[in-house]
Amino acid sequence: MAERRFESADGSGQRASIRVRAPARDSQTGNYKCTVEWVHSGEKELFELWGIDSMQALQLALRAAGDLVNGGEEALRWEGSDEGYLGFPRTYPEFLPQALLRKLERMIDREIAAHTRKSEAERKRRQREQARGRAARKKPGPGRAKMP
Repeated sequence: MAERRFESADGSGQRASIRVRAPARDSQTGNYKCTVEWVHSGEKELFELWGIDSMQALQLALRAAGDLVNGGEEALRWEGSDEGYLGFPRTYPEFLPQALLRKLERMIDREIAAHTRKSEAERKRRQREQARGRAARKKPGPGRAKMP
């Protein structure tokens, strides 16, 4: 269903990949299974994640894929990216109390809003500097006649 490929961050040429197979319904239980295939360091590991429905099985498989990739011994990078982000967002355990989950979400939202405000202020500052630079280049200097 989906695959992500990685390469070693140290330039050694080693490769890894993670594959998530489509959820499949078990005829005996009615539950769904999603298989994750983790290929790294010359090994291939298969993991089965079970859910009450196909969505839960898929969510658990994606979380497991992220945990496998982010928790590995190897220093990996997402193929084609220069950043250290491996493409799997952080998740939180579902068993945490709802009040704590809401508190964490509010904290995250505040941090995102602060970062956005800072980035926007920086963008506007750069635009003002660029506009000043353009205006300075257009002004006639001393001793220059202004063209009609």
